Amino acid sequence: MSKFIDANIFIERWSNPKVKEFTDSLDREEHCSSVLVLTEVYHKLRKKNIKTAFEYIRGIMGAVKIYDFTQEDLFNAMRNEVDININDRIHIATMKRNNISTIISFDTDFDRDKSISREEIG
Repeated sequence: MSKFIDANIFIERWSNPKVKEFTDSLDREEHCSSVLVLTEVYHKLRKKNIKTAFEYIRGIMGAVKIYDFTQEDLFNAMRNEVDININDRIHIATMKRNNISTIISFDTDFDRDKSISREEIG
């Protein structure tokens, strides 16, 4: 079953050797993410003045399955009463629509939603 990769994993890759090792070995059959995650990653990397952000995003798109998010995902996220930010609730809605139950993230806010499980990189 596929696992959803959160933006902080792709961002942390630049400063954490274990995360870099993980992201360098991503598998399209086992890992996925979303267009919304890619926008978050691009925004953060540009703020950090990382000039290769565009190329990095293209690399992610080739390494993992990328899901769009829909209006229905947005509505489901707005209905989700778990106290986390709207982008994270959209990630959860996107995951549920695609039958994904695990997110790989350093963001402990995801632990508040008991309908999914969160894993970290070691």
